[in-house]
Amino acid sequence: MPTAIIAGLPPDSDRRVQSALKQQPEFPNTWSVIWIRSKGRMPGLAPSQLDDARQTAASHSGGAHLLVFRGEVKGDEATVNAELAPYFRIRWLDHALLKLIPHRMHDFFQIINTVLDEELKWIETVKPRDESSCLLLPECAFSAESAVRHLWIAATQPGLERINLAAAVSQRFKTMHWLPNTKNKNSLHSKNKNSPRGWIDADDRVFDHRGPRHRVAPFPRNWNFSYQIAQGFHYDVKSRDSRAFNVSAADGRRHAALGSGHINIDPHGYVLT
Repeated sequence: MPTAIIAGLPPDSDRRVQSALKQQPEFPNTWSVIWIRSKGRMPGLAPSQLDDARQTAASHSGGAHLLVFRGEVKGDEATVNAELAPYFRIRWLDHALLKLIPHRMHDFFQIINTVLDEELKWIETVKPRDESSCLLLPECAFSAESAVRHLWIAATQPGLERINLAAAVSQRFKTMHWLPNTKNKNSLHSKNKNSPRGWIDADDRVFDHRGPRHRVAPFPRNWNFSYQIAQGFHYDVKSRDSRAFNVSAADGRRHAALGSGHINIDPHGYVLT
């Protein structure tokens, strides 16, 4: 059962919502819903609440989705995105929804249920299922073809139309980048179905996700798109044709390797040395 964390509801509104839910449960049984109140009378998550939100999301093995009420403090939304969005799926809820409390509670729940229905679609069609998912590739390091370069952004977008787009982009990404590990002399990308395959970027670098697990990433980097990454998982990056190459890391640095060498990098783009 997936978990949704609905965060940033002011305490007074939260009390009314919980009272209404005791009288008439409004959420489908497909979701487990957890509530995190805002710190004060205004909606939104304060910076001091972000670690608790991450820990709460991580406490559920299936990975939680965060539905966060927009606050009114300038800069808070950017902070929430920076601290939570790299690891967990986020949907923003407009604070105008608070006007439906307490006299139009059914409408309030209907809107949230619509969001939850869309999130189920995201789980079914977009969310990583295992470590072979293209979404786990480090965006900063992997040189994607221009037609699918927006994969990672598309996977964060709300709404059914955008979710369907993200699912389609994932399929196109696999067609373009799940390729034989060795090149055919007569073509840039061999179509030989019998050749071992892996994630190959536009710079002919192999991102091998099947290597030994070691160098455990610290929390919360063991989460991506509300998917819990196995301990020690990373990519062994090497040249497809044994040439010297560079890799751009999350900290902005470029790491070099000899043609016969490789670089270890995690899904968030941190080079493991």
